[in-house]
Amino acid sequence: MNALPGFCMPYRAMTARAGLATVWLAVMLGAGAPAFGQSPSADPVVAVVNGSPIRESDLELADEVIGRNLLVQDPIERRETLLKMVTDAVLLAKVATDRHIEDPADLQRRAIFARNQGLTNHLLNVVGQQAVSEEAMRKAYQEVVLNGVTTEPELHLRHLVFMIAPPADDAAVKAAEQKAKAAMDRINKGEDFTAVVAGVSEDPVTKARGGDYDWRQRGEMGKEYADVAIKLKKGEVSQPFKTAVGWHILKLEDMRPRKPADYDNIRDRLAAMVASAAQIELVDKVRAEAKIERMDQIHKADKEGAKVR
Repeated sequence: MNALPGFCMPYRAMTARAGLATVWLAVMLGAGAPAFGQSPSADPVVAVVNGSPIRESDLELADEVIGRNLLVQDPIERRETLLKMVTDAVLLAKVATDRHIEDPADLQRRAIFARNQGLTNHLLNVVGQQAVSEEAMRKAYQEVVLNGVTTEPELHLRHLVFMIAPPADDAAVKAAEQKAKAAMDRINKGEDFTAVVAGVSEDPVTKARGGDYDWRQRGEMGKEYADVAIKLKKGEVSQPFKTAVGWHILKLEDMRPRKPADYDNIRDRLAAMVASAAQIELVDKVRAEAKIERMDQIHKADKEGAKVR
C-alpha cells in the first residue's frame, strides 16, 4: 500500500493561523475563478431576453455561484436549468425596476460584495497558479510525503470477528467471548485459520475472503487492533481480545516497509497543496499587515462594562 499522509502534515505555509484562512478559502474558492477580460468572440450570446443578452460567461458565473446546490448532473439538462434561472433573474429584475421596489443601498452593498469576491477569487487563483512549479512540488513531496513516512511497517492481517449483539450486556459479551475461545481451540489444534474463518467468523465482508483484512498501518486500525497486531510475528496468531465491536483474533500474514506514494502518481495533489499553501500565506500576510478594528466587540465590551458598574 502506498503511503501518502494526509496533507495536514507540517508544511511551511501551514501555520496555526492557517485554520481560519482555510475555512475562508473554502468559501471563496468553492468554484473556479470568473473569466476576466473575455472578448465577445470568446463569450458568445446564448440567448436574448427582451433585448438583454445572456452570454456564456453569465451561465458560467451562475454555475459558480449556485451550481453546487443543483441536483442536476447531466451536462445538457444542467445547462438548460442554469439558462432558465438566469433568464428568470433578468425578467424578475426588470419587474422589480418597473415596480420601483429597488433598494439602491442594498444593491450597492451587493455589488461591492460581488466585486470583492470576484477579485478575491481571481487573485487567489492567480497566486495559486504562479506558486506551482516543479521545484515547489518536489519540495512538498520531500517534506510531506518522504519525511512523513513512519518507520513502522505495514501489516498484512487476517481476522476472526465475533460480534457483540446489542444491547451489549454481560451475557452478550460472554457469549462472544466463548465463541472466540472455541475458535482459538480449533486453531491451536492445527486447523487452518482461513477454514475457521469460513466456518464461524461473523464479519460478512472478510469472511468470504478468508478473513483477509488487507495491508494496514497503525493509523488505519483502532487502538486495540494496533496494540495487538504490532506485537505479532510473521505467521503468528493472537489470543482473543475484546473491542467495543466484539471479540477478535488476528493473524499476521506478512509485513513490509511502508512505501511512499510515487511522485508522478500524486502530482495533481501536490500541485493543489502548493497552490493552497501560497493562497493561505497571502491571506495570513495581508491580515497581519492590516489594521482591523472590531467595532462590534468594542461595543460589546462597553455594554458589559456598563452592566458591571
